[in-house]
Amino acid sequence: MNTVEEKITEAELEVMEVLWDAGEPCTLGHIKEALSEKNGDTTKTLLRRLCAKGAVGQEKRQVYWYTPLVSREEVRGSRTKKLIDKLYAGSARNMVAALVQADQLDQEDIAELRALLDELSEGQ
Repeated sequence: MNTVEEKITEAELEVMEVLWDAGEPCTLGHIKEALSEKNGDTTKTLLRRLCAKGAVGQEKRQVYWYTPLVSREEVRGSRTKKLIDKLYAGSARNMVAALVQADQLDQEDIAELRALLDELSEGQ
């Protein structure tokens, strides 16, 4: 079963980023301004789809105000899991190994990961 987070498209994700960054309800005008490369009709369509998916709520005042109903962390977590499942057969270890082998992690990143893993193992 797909969650709301898994159903958000890349174009819709741009709208979600605007809402998350704002940290408060936004009007269509604010969102259109932040997404200057998209026209108003496209932005309205994306918002309508996000509302239908349950990712965004809307409140009618003088104009509609939009609020995210899913967090950035929920979407990131869902997308990360999907990426790991698809590209690394569900193995986070294989993904991290690929990042190390491709020189995507420097020594500081590796030290931070070690500290995080140590912290997590102490909590178990």
